[in-house]
Amino acid sequence: MIYVVRYLLTILYTAFWGGVACLAAPFDRDGRSVVWIGRQWVRWILGTCRVRVEVDGIENVPRDRGCVYMSNHQSVFDIVAIVSTLPVPWKFVAKRELTWIPFFGWAIALGNQIIVDRKDRESSLRSLARAAERVRGGANVIIFPEGTRSPDASLREFKSGGFHLAIQAGVPIVPVAVSGSWRITPKRSLRIESGRVLVRYGKPIPTQGLGLDDRGELKRQVREAILGAFDPELQGRSQGGEAAAQRGAAERSTRRRTAGRRPARARTTRGPRRGSLPAFPLPGGVGGVTTTRALHG
Repeated sequence: MIYVVRYLLTILYTAFWGGVACLAAPFDRDGRSVVWIGRQWVRWILGTCRVRVEVDGIENVPRDRGCVYMSNHQSVFDIVAIVSTLPVPWKFVAKRELTWIPFFGWAIALGNQIIVDRKDRESSLRSLARAAERVRGGANVIIFPEGTRSPDASLREFKSGGFHLAIQAGVPIVPVAVSGSWRITPKRSLRIESGRVLVRYGKPIPTQGLGLDDRGELKRQVREAILGAFDPELQGRSQGGEAAAQRGAAERSTRRRTAGRRPARARTTRGPRRGSLPAFPLPGGVGGVTTTRALHG
């Protein structure tokens, strides 16, 4: 019963705040009103569903220039977590199909977000060129380079469009690792669980002076940064969790060998559960940090 209540309230919140965004969008020239509305929307959802979002690496978020933020994508709650933690105004790169969703999609279309038609390559390139101009002018853009949600929380192959945009704009890419969101709402599931999500913003990766031939190396750097920023406890035995657990185990082993003690083996948790129902259409298509700040409980 609790899942039905959460699901229905999430739909209600989306309709309410989506409607407010549609009314505000025509008068919102710089997009700040829509960003404020988006943050209120996700706060309502997080509070109702008892999801706590924590953030690491806020100091890595530039305040004086536009950037491209690239995140892994394993749940609709990735968007909720990023919107609730990113301290600068943002715009999403969204696929055109999302604009068909009542209220939420209408708000995207009217809110001056960056819409890409993935079925029309020429149109997509024109959209990315316009987006590059906006980023050079100081806008921040959020992209999920995998293109779709991962069904098992692993990090899938990156598509090239976001890297083309960043290189064309000559702005840094900020890698974003969202850990634990697959436990809240996995792909193909309607259930919204309570729990904890960690958003970790990595150090910006420069693109100044790069050409399109450098996209492969840039993809590798961003991928490694995201994998290295995953929380192994929250990710479990996904690709990201395995990699992070192995690195953590190696570091602990080195320290223990230095101290003359036998190294312990890394422990990981059980992998993600898969649901059997279609995914609820919420939106979707802040390294080294020492403190974690809880934003929502």
